[in-house]
Amino acid sequence: MKLLLATLGVASVFVVRGELSASDREMLASIFEPTVVGVPPAAAVRDMCRCADGEIRHYGWKMVDGKKRRVYICSRDEGLSWKTVLAPEGDRGAMVKSPWSGEWIGFSKGFPKLCLLRSKTGPGDLNVSETELPFEKAEVRQIVPLKSRKRWVVPISDIRLKFGGCYNAAVILSDDDGRTWRWVQLPAADFVPKFAPGDKRPHWFNNGCEPTVTELADGTLLVAARTSGPHHVFYRSTDGGETWSRPVESDVFWAANTMPLFFRLKDGRLLFIWNNTAMLPTRDLSEYPELGAGERSGQWETVFTNRDALHCAISEDDGKTWIGFREIILNEARNAADFRELGNSPAEEHDKSVHQTQALELEGGKVLLALGQNSASRRLVVFDPKWLYETDRADDFRNGLKGISNHLYVKSLSGGARGWGGHCAWERVPGALLVREPETGPKTKREVLQLCRVRDDRLVSDRQGIVWNFPASRKGMVKIDCRIDGAGFRLTLADHWVNPCDEVGPGMSPISLPVTAAETGVAKWVAVTARWDLDAGTVKLACDGRVFAERKVASSPRFGLSYLHLQTLAEGTDSKGSYFRGFEKTVR
Repeated sequence: MKLLLATLGVASVFVVRGELSASDREMLASIFEPTVVGVPPAAAVRDMCRCADGEIRHYGWKMVDGKKRRVYICSRDEGLSWKTVLAPEGDRGAMVKSPWSGEWIGFSKGFPKLCLLRSKTGPGDLNVSETELPFEKAEVRQIVPLKSRKRWVVPISDIRLKFGGCYNAAVILSDDDGRTWRWVQLPAADFVPKFAPGDKRPHWFNNGCEPTVTELADGTLLVAARTSGPHHVFYRSTDGGETWSRPVESDVFWAANTMPLFFRLKDGRLLFIWNNTAMLPTRDLSEYPELGAGERSGQWETVFTNRDALHCAISEDDGKTWIGFREIILNEARNAADFRELGNSPAEEHDKSVHQTQALELEGGKVLLALGQNSASRRLVVFDPKWLYETDRADDFRNGLKGISNHLYVKSLSGGARGWGGHCAWERVPGALLVREPETGPKTKREVLQLCRVRDDRLVSDRQGIVWNFPASRKGMVKIDCRIDGAGFRLTLADHWVNPCDEVGPGMSPISLPVTAAETGVAKWVAVTARWDLDAGTVKLACDGRVFAERKVASSPRFGLSYLHLQTLAEGTDSKGSYFRGFEKTVR
């Protein structure tokens, strides 16, 4: 992701929205792929808003002179540059303007009671009225005014520990512009399994929480909610949120214990933003004596090994079909050896994820996305929805490894936050590395990516892997410029992100085949291609145009394949391994 020079902390001349300078307008128009423009001061949920004068704010917290102080960052040039401001006493944070009365409403944190905030002028008003609502321990996400009727719908995470000790999804509704509210509980997804393939113990169990809502063209409400996996569940309401269908699991959107987001563009298209990822199988409890009784039972404890890649898809038909399935961002801290400790402070959440998101639409149809929880991974990103329509992608690593996942996990503390350490996290190290080409000499000009295996008992698994995302398609070809000097690699094509070192996930994927020197020759550069056709149900692997394997696909993901996963076949130390100059995906 490109980091603009105009980021947090860089001085700029602010202008009122609608009066962007020619330079700013040109800079904004030039953004196409996801581009990092700043770091929000708090986890992305609902603290970002646009003020009446067009200024964009994201509220949060910062340690100032040893004290936790409320701050916000603000932008008057559509997110291109940001300024940090110490919020005055009485500033109650982000709010949403009512389309009916023109007043602004917001909500307090919700502990112990949820409070409604009401203002005449919006964020920054120091005379906000506050009304306590009869809802305890409720976390608010979006605040959505319906178009089909005069009603506010606010999705809620109910954390009063009902239904077996897990969070649950609910909505609160108001038909009098926020003066009174009523609570509607959504049915629990009681079919969610407590074990995934390969698990030795339960994950942290959730059967429908942290919901997101959108209103469809016919007035139907669609909710997506987090579960402990392996997929999000979806609910529908045809009466404005009064009653809800039983939840339905979607095999399209992989996501265990992560928070989804619906975002409607002004032109009517719908974005879905989520972690299209799978966790590593859980390990035996005997490896983690530090876990408490609740954690051992699967409550509160999951090592979040699937929160390092954030994805986006776009729909032109209200969610019937989806395009893209592309990585918005990879966690910039994903390889950090101090992952658990990185960025921690009394003002910070200790979860280093890139889940939790909030979006705004900018001038020219660009999208501003706030994402992540801890400052080590929180980012503000701008992208053009047209980027989601690309069909091809290539990467030769000349700009580094920012486009791949290659991390391995250290056997570090598990469970919730332990002392200064992070929440449900393991330390990491990079696995596959950029190294000199194996045939070195005066003409050597570049590094290549090496996949090998170095046995290391400090790691959860030392089986190195490489994970690379491309635009989803039902037909296509991936070309791999490679050389095998050692044991070779397993080539897997999937519809979601699988951990680089996952030894279970590849075998459950639509396509997973070994590639060795028997097919490519020893120590020679070749082009290995994998061409798939999900409609025909076939895949062909070839080396320099010669087909060496043809198989039926094991399954046919509805909107196509979007991931290349390469993993060493070595069972012991293999210092030579395989080398890669680049990957290319096309639909030809």
